[in-house]
Amino acid sequence: MSVNIHGKEYLTVAERINALRNEKPDWRIITHLVDNGNLVVMSATIQNEQGLTVATGYAEEERGSSNINRTSALENCETSAVGRALAFAGYQGTEIASADEVVNAMNQQVKKDCEKEFGDYMACVRDNFPSIMAIKEYLAAEDYALAFEAWRELGQDVQANLWKAPSKGGVFTTAERSLIQEKRAEYPNE
Repeated sequence: MSVNIHGKEYLTVAERINALRNEKPDWRIITHLVDNGNLVVMSATIQNEQGLTVATGYAEEERGSSNINRTSALENCETSAVGRALAFAGYQGTEIASADEVVNAMNQQVKKDCEKEFGDYMACVRDNFPSIMAIKEYLAAEDYALAFEAWRELGQDVQANLWKAPSKGGVFTTAERSLIQEKRAEYPNE
């Protein structure tokens, strides 16, 4: 069974291994650790019943680069190398990469995007913290004129960055966000 990701068919490594075991029970999968440093490198070789190499595959994983690689970089790398070797031996969907590799790559991209956005957000909070605290105090005191004067002083780029917080309300509570939305029309940017 294959997994459809963006219109392309991918098999998991487990499915590839099962297919090989069912069709070629005398074939072997041999893995070799090439490098076990911060960058783990593995090779995998598929051999037929005579011991001839049918296909090879290599993979690398950086320790700590993802949740799974914090604890299991070696195992993750070995699985990828096996999946690639099996694909080269003819055990794949319509793509060489396995479903596992594609999902992992997609998760890594999402993580990088989130880290960038979260990092930008945190820098924005850090750089504007006194103004943010003033806005919060003015909102709590129901002094909306001063709250929105401070809000306007942040500028539209900072306002937009603070508004698209990476988690729930971000630096502003849900109640504060509601007040800002509710009172925004009364105190528009000039």
